Amino acid sequence: MRALAVAIALTLVAPVAGHADASWSGTVPAKARALAERGRAFHDAGDYTHAIAAFTQAYVMAPSPALLFNLAQAYRLQGDCDDAALMYERYLATNPSPDGRVLAETHLANVERCIHKLALHIPVESAPSRLAVPAPPVAPALTATATATVSRKAQLEKDIGLGLAGGGGVALAVAVYFTLQAHAAEDDVAAAYARGAKWKDIAPIDERGKTAATDAKIFGIGGALGLAGGLVTYMIGRHTERTPVAVAPTRHGVEVSMLWAF
Repeated sequence: MRALAVAIALTLVAPVAGHADASWSGTVPAKARALAERGRAFHDAGDYTHAIAAFTQAYVMAPSPALLFNLAQAYRLQGDCDDAALMYERYLATNPSPDGRVLAETHLANVERCIHKLALHIPVESAPSRLAVPAPPVAPALTATATATVSRKAQLEKDIGLGLAGGGGVALAVAVYFTLQAHAAEDDVAAAYARGAKWKDIAPIDERGKTAATDAKIFGIGGALGLAGGLVTYMIGRHTERTPVAVAPTRHGVEVSMLWAF
């Protein structure tokens, strides 16, 4: 259940990039960078519980293979074999460098043996004494080219919203044009009747006015819907930028909460 809770927490964020060395566009949120540095400090001090909490919150804001490796290391050193195995597997799924893969696979084999022993109720030594390979320094903090999936989604929503709003504005302008054309045709019909013109001469003018009125109605409705939908989509994007996700450690894993405030 603890491993499942961690998997759900990281899945709710976004899929990890397909390659550990892949570049990410954008800028790392300052809070994510601070959390990653705080996690490294806790890790170096041997406080793995707080290191896990900091790394997890940083990952929510800016997913990175390096943070997955950091989480795996912290869980392993804490003695949590299940969650360590899960994090090593997610890190290996990002297609890391050959050296990183060898190291992660070695640690994964160790924690899988630990899981097997626990399943058979065989006592397991403390984490430091059972390490077959010395733990390397924690992976570097997030690079300046990383970005959170939330930021990319928010920017896309804002762009779509602006596009819809712009299209709606153009449609409303066209509706105004056809409305003026309809009124002009109506005035021409009235003037023709005043001059004693016959219906066969007035009919084309009347038909032009009716067509313009219909076009004005269509563009008016479409423009209003586009403008309203664009504004709503843009505001959703602005709200998504705030990353309303909080992750807190619990006795059995992590707890994910989302805050909505408009």
